[in-house]
Amino acid sequence: MKFAVIDWNYAEKLCRKVAMQVLEDDFRPEKIIALPKGGWFASMIMSDYLGVEAVSLNIRDEQRISVKRALIVDDFINTGKTMKRAIERIDGEVRTSALLMFQNSSFFPDYLGEFISEDVWIIFPWNFAENISALVLNLLEKGDLETWEIKNQLKSFGIDPMILEIAQPGKFEEVLRILEMRRMVERYQESEKTFWRLRR
Repeated sequence: MKFAVIDWNYAEKLCRKVAMQVLEDDFRPEKIIALPKGGWFASMIMSDYLGVEAVSLNIRDEQRISVKRALIVDDFINTGKTMKRAIERIDGEVRTSALLMFQNSSFFPDYLGEFISEDVWIIFPWNFAENISALVLNLLEKGDLETWEIKNQLKSFGIDPMILEIAQPGKFEEVLRILEMRRMVERYQESEKTFWRLRR
């Protein structure tokens, strides 16, 4: 699977687009229901535009929400299973929204930011460290690498290093430092070069 990194400006633009669709549709939710964890961030931005309180719904427990009108918010729809389960937990009129979704998902929300192709996984700003960390650890399983080599090998996941830096300036090096502080990787010097390896 290929990955694509988006920046805060684009994510906020998608939130605005969805919020405007809700307003233009004259739907007035009493509550915005945020689905963990991407929905939390999107719902906070949409809450600002819609002037409605956002609450979280954990579909893994037996939590139910009773409300006259609710807008469910998630950042991404893959199969639609999460959204369908969330709808079942809400008593009242429910409408659904997402920032992005796969074109051939079996579930279509009431309000949508954009479609994306099936072969791209979006790295949102709010899960950048989590997603890039996983890719870095995957690369380091194959052997020790210099910083520039790690960044360059992200191309194998469809991530252009220059686009990465434009979308999230300085964040890649920050992720390496976070992994080091979490004692998952370590750096060492050899021939005046800095290498990274998995911590044993």
